[in-house]
Amino acid sequence: RKTAAALAETAAAAVARAPHMSQFLPSTQKRLTNIAVVRYKRAGKKFEVACYKNTIIAWRNKVETDIDEVLQAHTIYADIGRGVLAKREDLIEAFGTDDEDAVCVEILNKGEFQVSEQERHAQLDALMRDIAARVADMVVNPDTGRPYPQPTIELQSEPSQNLLGTFSEPCCRQPTIERAMRETIHFAPSDRKSAKQQALLVIKALQASEAMPIERAPAARPR
Repeated sequence: RKTAAALAETAAAAVARAPHMSQFLPSTQKRLTNIAVVRYKRAGKKFEVACYKNTIIAWRNKVETDIDEVLQAHTIYADIGRGVLAKREDLIEAFGTDDEDAVCVEILNKGEFQVSEQERHAQLDALMRDIAARVADMVVNPDTGRPYPQPTIELQSEPSQNLLGTFSEPCCRQPTIERAMRETIHFAPSDRKSAKQQALLVIKALQASEAMPIERAPAARPR
């Protein structure tokens, strides 16, 4: 049998470990691992949902459409760190409903979240390429009536042999949409707008800059 002193020592050790324990779902004690928290303030209240990392940007860009691949649980918290659930009356006051699925969608779409600098850079770089691809699908070169090359491919002509048997110097790289976005109009993608919305803004900016001849295609190919 353990003595009273031994039991007290065991209890003290458990309390000391408590701050370092993983986060739990309060009802099932299921561990919340690999967690990204989306926070949203409305009607003076704070609401939080637990998501898997690296899924929120994909959800907002409609790359991921299955909410179960984004949410760790269809549960709304007032404070995830302390395991405090949002009150039903607070949900109704803030969102006009206690339907947790509907509220989760709104929090995912409008809430704030943090990612590492490396993750954010990779996500914005992928978004930049997606926007550039959409622009390339919607425009043509008015001088030729042909579309521009895919934005991530930078073309450079090889030296060509003329009739005298000598080689001409390679010409400069043909302009690409993505390079013009980065180097000419210095476009910065935003995770607050859809790729399609931003593609339309890029087209207007490129036309205004006259960096490259560009106009809307007669019938843009939908993406």
